Amino acid sequence: MPQHADLSQTTDDTRAVLERLDTAVRTGELVRIRRHIRGADRIEGFVVAVGPAWTLLAPCADTRLDGWTAVRTADIATVRHRGDETCLTVRALRRRGRWPVRPPAPEVPLGELPDLVAAACRGFGLVALHLERHRTDTCWIGALTEVRRKSLGLHEVDPAARWHRSPTKFRFKDITRVDFGGHYEQTLDEFAGPRPGAEPLGEPSS
Repeated sequence: MPQHADLSQTTDDTRAVLERLDTAVRTGELVRIRRHIRGADRIEGFVVAVGPAWTLLAPCADTRLDGWTAVRTADIATVRHRGDETCLTVRALRRRGRWPVRPPAPEVPLGELPDLVAAACRGFGLVALHLERHRTDTCWIGALTEVRRKSLGLHEVDPAARWHRSPTKFRFKDITRVDFGGHYEQTLDEFAGPRPGAEPLGEPSS
């Protein structure tokens, strides 16, 4: 079942954004998301779920869906309508059986970042982490290796689909976006093969 926004304790501006997100989930409309991060990409696609901390989108370009993108709900500044069920993108997706766009299966929790990343790795292999308040032109792709109190470890894969020698630590507060299940991540996952020394990831925290 799609997750919807909690409007119980919000400012007027935040409430307006959450109401637009909630409407986008219910209607399945095509939208463009702008965030309060200078230089960050504007994301066009479909809002499939809204959580207390993270919002899940299905990015769409040239009438094609490409995986999933989770962004921090508090970072979202505007949600602009780009098309309803009469627009070409929705018509094309509907003909292919891809609209209305549904959340990923298995479900990806949108409360705590570690649970989100762990679920995405279990279900889709590699994830791409973005630290857009520091770098808007770079992402780090790999598999989750550990979770600490304020950070996580990511065993990265380079653009040639080769595993790095050791994991890299990322602070939770620096991560502004998580991509998974897209064509590029899946291609890297296919050619990188199993992560050296990999152990099964645990279940999300309750």
